[in-house]
Amino acid sequence: MLTDNRGEWAAEFDAMCNDYGIHHQRTAPQWPLCNGMAEHLIKTIKHGVTVLFATLDNADCWDEQLAKVMFGYRCGIQSSTRFSPFMILTRRTPRLRTDNYLQALTAEMDDAADVDTTAELFMQKVRLIASIHENVLLNVEQAQKKQKRAYATRKGK
Repeated sequence: MLTDNRGEWAAEFDAMCNDYGIHHQRTAPQWPLCNGMAEHLIKTIKHGVTVLFATLDNADCWDEQLAKVMFGYRCGIQSSTRFSPFMILTRRTPRLRTDNYLQALTAEMDDAADVDTTAELFMQKVRLIASIHENVLLNVEQAQKKQKRAYATRKGK
């Protein structure tokens, strides 16, 4: 986890990171560009909560609705990787409540599947995971190159 060098709650935060096995790094002092990604995420979350409140009668329950906003963010396709954070971390698409209904409808077909079909489905999943991983690496590399070009253009290099 990458955070700034602020001192508020530093000891408590470091203790929590140690307890959960989280590698914590701090940004370089006096380098606000490093905070850009975190600031962009906060802006995105604020926008999502604002849009959600426009459809709710009670805007006092933002903490109860935050999970919906975060689920939407985590399932959204990111421009740099061209995959959702959910897909990258779990190697599967998110399951919605409607998926449970569809799963019940197809349960009978799953029971009838033979061993060869099951093995082929498993291998398809393995190939999908490998393909996603390769694509993520390529997409991140392309996004980094694009960001470097944009930075060089801004700095006149």
